[in-house]
Amino acid sequence: MRLLLLKIPALFFICTLCACQSLRSPSGPQTAEAASLEGKNSNSPTRKNALALLDDLLGDEKNLSKILIIKHNSDELGKLVEDISKTAGDGAKMLESLAKSEPGLDLKRTDLPPGEAAARKAISKTKEQLLLHSKAAEFQFQLLLTQVEALSYGAHLAMVVADGEANPDRTREFLRLSARLRDLDERVLAMLRATK
Repeated sequence: MRLLLLKIPALFFICTLCACQSLRSPSGPQTAEAASLEGKNSNSPTRKNALALLDDLLGDEKNLSKILIIKHNSDELGKLVEDISKTAGDGAKMLESLAKSEPGLDLKRTDLPPGEAAARKAISKTKEQLLLHSKAAEFQFQLLLTQVEALSYGAHLAMVVADGEANPDRTREFLRLSARLRDLDERVLAMLRATK
């Protein structure tokens, strides 16, 4: 009798699982597009984190041209820096607009571990001092090195956001931003190679 009483709840549990499973899976085959969109979620922690990190990066990059106010530079470097600042500024505006239209998206919440945040702050201060105290060719070289890292990182962050974006129009916007950042990265690398 006791064994029968244990089997009834177990049988009920198994039937419930099977019923729930049949409610979740459609009877017909799923289209590739539906499966792709199902995996994309605007509330994904990865997407939100990548958006916040991208916003932080673009916020710094849009002000890059300000360093040229106090440092002498070539026309070629000046044009490249202006293009980087403009692209970053346009990207930052796009993210600002996205944050206004998407409740719950906090672009200031990068969720970095404290050690990572402290290390980034220290690296930033070191690079800032290096740029402020270097002259002519060394200044250009150091500035270009910082941009190789920043632009590559930004292009990859934009790609991560695009991969997690459910809205096709926004996906295209982030893919365009990623491509623009990659193009700028190639220009920086070309200028670095020319200084050898």
